[in-house]
Amino acid sequence: MFKEWERGFIEVDKKTHWREGYSAYSLGHFFSNGKGEQWLSSLENAIFGSTLQHVEGRIEHASKLDGFRGGQRMQDLAIWGITPMGQSCFIGIEAKVLEPFGDATVYDAYLAGVEEREKCNPRSKKAERVCQVAGFLFEGKHPEDNEIKDLRYQLMHYFKASVLEAPSLEESKKTLNNNRPKAEVILLPILVFNTAHYQDDPKLAEDNHKDFMAFVEALKCERRSVDGFEIYHKIIDGRNLYAVYDVVDL
Repeated sequence: MFKEWERGFIEVDKKTHWREGYSAYSLGHFFSNGKGEQWLSSLENAIFGSTLQHVEGRIEHASKLDGFRGGQRMQDLAIWGITPMGQSCFIGIEAKVLEPFGDATVYDAYLAGVEEREKCNPRSKKAERVCQVAGFLFEGKHPEDNEIKDLRYQLMHYFKASVLEAPSLEESKKTLNNNRPKAEVILLPILVFNTAHYQDDPKLAEDNHKDFMAFVEALKCERRSVDGFEIYHKIIDGRNLYAVYDVVDL
């Protein structure tokens, strides 16, 4: 199974990203040896009181963000399932070791989009995309607003694309529009692997967690502790979203 995971990852990503001790390799190892399934079951029990029925999954899945060209969010592992209450659920797992949530704040990303439009590509939609992402999650706020300008854009990108995900892989392949159905529940675990590489820079690890906390606090998520998990809940676009930041040993 691990070799199949490796082949699947390399087919859609750069081979240089597949290195022992780093996120892609660790995620594949974690779910291939059974620990990942146990961890996910524990998380689902903590949130829903029971495990989900997992219907299908895909590594390196592109979640559509909007109708603009290139509007995709690569999910390290995407799983579609059914909750104990019979609701469709999308799980978008983001794997980390020491990788930061990108270099850009939402304000940085907006300014880069404006600069691209003004200097080299008048038809660029990057600045408009950043505005739409920010406004969707933060009730019409603009990337220049002080409350959100310093938040990591990668986290915003991740959350919005996941909230718009379909209830199945087949539906997910269709054009993103008002007719495409959406999953009723979204679960976003940020899974941080405590490898030898993770120990290389404790400050960076601490900063990554701070970036996540700043984001969920700005989003005004409800926080609860259940069975060792810190779970952050928010209703977005009429659907229940649950986010978790968890550091695990392989």
